[in-house]
Amino acid sequence: MEYNERRDYMRENIDVKQIKKIYIYIVLVMGSIMLLFGNRVNAEGILQLQAMVSDYQNVLLQWESDSVNNTFQIQRCDSGADAYTILATLSGQEGSIKCHDYNVKIGQNYTYRVVQVLGEEVLRESEAVTLRVTLATPTKVKTKIIKDSRIQVSWKKVNRATSYTVYRSNRSNKGYTKLTTVKKNSYTDYDVEKGKSYYYKIEANYHKKKDYTSAKSEMADAHMKPAMPEVIGSYAKKKIKLTWNKIKGADVYYIYKKNSKGQYKKVKETKKLHYIDSKVKKDKKYSYQVVAVCKADGKLIKGKASASCEVLAADIDPKKKMVALTYDDGPGRYTEDILKCLKNNQAKATFYVIGCNVNSYKDALIEADKMGCEIGNHTYNHPDLTRQTDESIKKELDDTDAKIKKLIGHNAVTMRPPGGTLDDRVESIIQKPIILWSVDTRDWEHRDSGRTVSIVMNNVRDGDIILMHDIYGPTRDASLVLIPQLRRAGYQLVTVSELAQYRGYTLEKGKVYRNFRKKR
Repeated sequence: MEYNERRDYMRENIDVKQIKKIYIYIVLVMGSIMLLFGNRVNAEGILQLQAMVSDYQNVLLQWESDSVNNTFQIQRCDSGADAYTILATLSGQEGSIKCHDYNVKIGQNYTYRVVQVLGEEVLRESEAVTLRVTLATPTKVKTKIIKDSRIQVSWKKVNRATSYTVYRSNRSNKGYTKLTTVKKNSYTDYDVEKGKSYYYKIEANYHKKKDYTSAKSEMADAHMKPAMPEVIGSYAKKKIKLTWNKIKGADVYYIYKKNSKGQYKKVKETKKLHYIDSKVKKDKKYSYQVVAVCKADGKLIKGKASASCEVLAADIDPKKKMVALTYDDGPGRYTEDILKCLKNNQAKATFYVIGCNVNSYKDALIEADKMGCEIGNHTYNHPDLTRQTDESIKKELDDTDAKIKKLIGHNAVTMRPPGGTLDDRVESIIQKPIILWSVDTRDWEHRDSGRTVSIVMNNVRDGDIILMHDIYGPTRDASLVLIPQLRRAGYQLVTVSELAQYRGYTLEKGKVYRNFRKKR
């Protein structure tokens, strides 16, 4: 048969539909072969299975799938069993696959594996993972400091937990001891101190037929603020000095100074318990605050700022109580001891000296003037002025002034008549303000230091002028007690002229003054 005849014969006898069926069959077979080989390629390697107990005491299984065409069996072997059972079959997922096993009991051990299959053929499987179902570890542990006096610890509830154990330490990484056991998911710790750090961990408990305990939670910390310092300020030698008490736990102190805008700005950090401000102007008021700061875990924990400490850049604060201690008949051998006590207590006094004694105790008088004490005129020989002639009275005062001026460079501003004896004639002759007293200790009479102290402390009032004598040993002893005691009672010990000035009095020549109380 010729070629053309055979071609025509095939066209006439082959069914086109049959050709199409054959083509489709070939495509399907080739696709199955490619899919089979493709899966085998993707199935290379070991499945990495992770298993853990979730928050609600079920087991969470997790692994990776590299294709939506993969099919997996989740298999479990119970404690004591010999074979695995299939829990579930999953397919059509790619990426991270998660599966929960809810059918578990607390305290039981379970072994899991994941198997990738194609039909009945196993392509690959994970290594077996065994775990014990326990209570979940508490999470979201938080602390909150309440009113700077207690710490509240809270955490997320753990399913099936019947109680929680709270552990505490003063260090973040060790030293945890059991603090208490509670049923609620919170606890308030009252046994805390200012300036200390506390660290907490929580454990969940399950108490039924058997007791089960979770692992300890992550640490939660709380840092108590340091206490508030008590600040005292004083002015001396053109500087303001602040002092405060030591605060437990404080590593450093911040000093704040109020500026012209009324804002407190930090001016200094110090580990010391004092601060000296030399940038002050006389008769101007300054305000300070001190904050205690402790360091913990790389953090700075600031306490509350102290109450504002206002200091007048002057020796006297007119708003506070003040009295004038005065000593007659000196200077004497006890004057220097009294001066040392005054200096140590940031106090001053007025010394009404007798002219004939000045040269014998020059150093004491010079020191008194240098300290800011006042030197007053008490005549030259201590006579009763009412029995003296006019000329004698003038000489008594002038000779004493001359001695005082030669020694300290200026005259006495005020005077006190011996024994306080006066009359109109004497007052008219004296060309200085005449200072008497409002509290008479009569120390010259009883010579009892305790009695002197009692008389002053039982009778003293703001604005008083107190009379003593620095030529007696018991008066010296009384002064060493009385001066700090008056300071603790809130009195400023000032000179007579300062007391008059800050109470609003203008001293007049020949006028008698017994006290300088506040004017109404």
